[in-house]
Amino acid sequence: MKSLKSKKGSSLILVTIIATAVGLIVASLISSALTERKVNYRNELRYEAQNAAAAVLEYGLSQVSYKFKSRTNLTTEALAPGSSDALSLPTADLLSANVNLSEIELVGGTVPIYPNTLYYIDPDDPNNEFDPLKGKRAYVREVEVYGKASVTDPKAPASANASYKEMEVYATQRLQIRDSPLFAHAIFYNLDLELHPGPVMNVYGPVHTNGTLWAQAVNSLKFHNQVTTSEHYRYGHKAQGIENSQNGNVYFKDRDDNFLSSKIDGTYYDAYMGGTALDDDFREFASSRWNGNLITKMHDVPKYDPVNFSSYEEDDPITPSYDPVNSGRSIIEPAITDTIDPEYDTEIESQKMANKAGLRFVWDTATNTVTAYRGDGTLLDISNLEGDPSDSSDDADSLFEYKANLMKDHRRNQTLDTVDINVGKLKQLIENPDTGDAEKHIGNFDPDLDWNGIVYFECVSSNSNAAAAQALDYTGIRLWGGDTDESGQGIPSRGTDPGMTFATNNALYIKGNFNADGVLHQESSSEHSAIEPEAGEVPVAVMGDTVTFISDIFDEASSHTTKNPNAPSAGMEVAVGIVAGIVPSNAEGNNKLSGGAHNFPRFLEKWSGKDFFIRGSLVCLYESEVDRGTYGGGYYSPPNRKWGFSEQYREGVYPPGTPLLRDMVRVDYRTLNKTEYETAIASLPWSTP
Repeated sequence: MKSLKSKKGSSLILVTIIATAVGLIVASLISSALTERKVNYRNELRYEAQNAAAAVLEYGLSQVSYKFKSRTNLTTEALAPGSSDALSLPTADLLSANVNLSEIELVGGTVPIYPNTLYYIDPDDPNNEFDPLKGKRAYVREVEVYGKASVTDPKAPASANASYKEMEVYATQRLQIRDSPLFAHAIFYNLDLELHPGPVMNVYGPVHTNGTLWAQAVNSLKFHNQVTTSEHYRYGHKAQGIENSQNGNVYFKDRDDNFLSSKIDGTYYDAYMGGTALDDDFREFASSRWNGNLITKMHDVPKYDPVNFSSYEEDDPITPSYDPVNSGRSIIEPAITDTIDPEYDTEIESQKMANKAGLRFVWDTATNTVTAYRGDGTLLDISNLEGDPSDSSDDADSLFEYKANLMKDHRRNQTLDTVDINVGKLKQLIENPDTGDAEKHIGNFDPDLDWNGIVYFECVSSNSNAAAAQALDYTGIRLWGGDTDESGQGIPSRGTDPGMTFATNNALYIKGNFNADGVLHQESSSEHSAIEPEAGEVPVAVMGDTVTFISDIFDEASSHTTKNPNAPSAGMEVAVGIVAGIVPSNAEGNNKLSGGAHNFPRFLEKWSGKDFFIRGSLVCLYESEVDRGTYGGGYYSPPNRKWGFSEQYREGVYPPGTPLLRDMVRVDYRTLNKTEYETAIASLPWSTP
């Protein structure tokens, strides 16, 4: 039998062994924990460096974006270091504490020259399903921005090497600048878009609004292509809210071309999802139901502003004056030539139709004289082209004619003086001038050199008294002679940019078929007049404070006493892109209605049961400032609205000088290693010796 002392010794040894083992395990665990803590700490520093690099890039991309919002273009090397447009570095307050400000780098790449071809965003490509520009064309450029950020390890020992103390991350991303023509949309609204038709209405072509889409229907409203809004979709009436009086279906398509209503089991699913406030669930609901064919602010749809113009803003009802930000109207306003004028802006002036026009007319409404100028300001001789108001027999041979108290516009409740422009005569003067006959050419104007397809008609008053400011309230510009099936009529077109754009700062009236022959083809025909161009058709745009259509049988004399006269039973047809303004619903708190996009083209006749075809595009870009006549009844009856998106526009053939809408998206963020970054910087033109 072993002694008790021997047993105690064995136990002591065992305890020592166990204690040592436990100690080793604990030490190992502590060491492992410390190592993991170090690794986590270093990973946190790396994440901080990566976030800093992303923040530096975002700061640079925002600068490039701002430059392209306020300017048409930048030179190829505009972003070169040391230039006036070089990118500035973010300040310390925008970055985390460990970022080494002395090691930050931010470099903009070259700016590609402006493309001369349109890029088609294919709607059948799954990658484009939620792209607001799918199915449209755009001029696309990409500017690459490079950034470097370095984070200092505050716990690094003094003996550590530089690569350990400083954690560097290099990255790059591209800003894609996309300019889409204004007429790439069947309907484009810079303001809230309202649609609340009584009869069945079909909308063919892409639709966008920079405001809220207010849509409802008595019967049904069907959108055949993508609808986008930079704000929200609401079922209802902007001025009157949700209306039970219009409980028809509003349809959008899914990816399989099925029409699906926003009304389900009696509930209207819009941005409020049947509730009383915005509901973020609408994003997922709309995405799964309509597969990108209705996308809104919740899907990050941007505002599409005309290049160089600030966003439209409604009037602030809190302020005593009516003062919306109506910058889009600058497109049709007269040029400002005085560079010290506080309203002068080089970039905005470059976008005005007045400055783009190769042929410009000026009507002084105080003296009732009309003068004409070349695009370079040279005075033209049109003394033999003015008609005699007392002799209607010379109308076809005259280019223009002033007519006092010609007609009454019962929507405006004003009797108008007009200048009538014979576009058929303009066609002869541009396409077949005869310099040997003073009545068959414009003096000092060579169409081969001076015509660019853009005509601007400026209306001003030389009267300095206060009443002069109201002069345009009782005037209008009328176009006639655009029926392509009538001898001596048609649209002027010459050179490599076919067609015509006619713009005025006044209210515009169009009489008779225009850029069309008046032979109407219904939807069942392969020559559907709302979509398919006629043989030889050229693209045409008309721009005015408002645009009103009257038939060729409209009787100006009887209009002074008669409202809502009969329109021709044969109907009417125009092929134009329309840019005009409206008086928004409840403007100035008057509870009046805009009439909606279905009443955007204005009428003054009884069109009930008769077809009116518009083949083109409807663009509401601004508030009206001359024609403030509000929507109402009694002065017209609506036609069968046969309105479609011109196939010419769908194929990328637009009128001369078509304005552009710009949006910008960030694409292809990538991290780089040091060698890749330095190689990319060295390849920039200004880095090459």
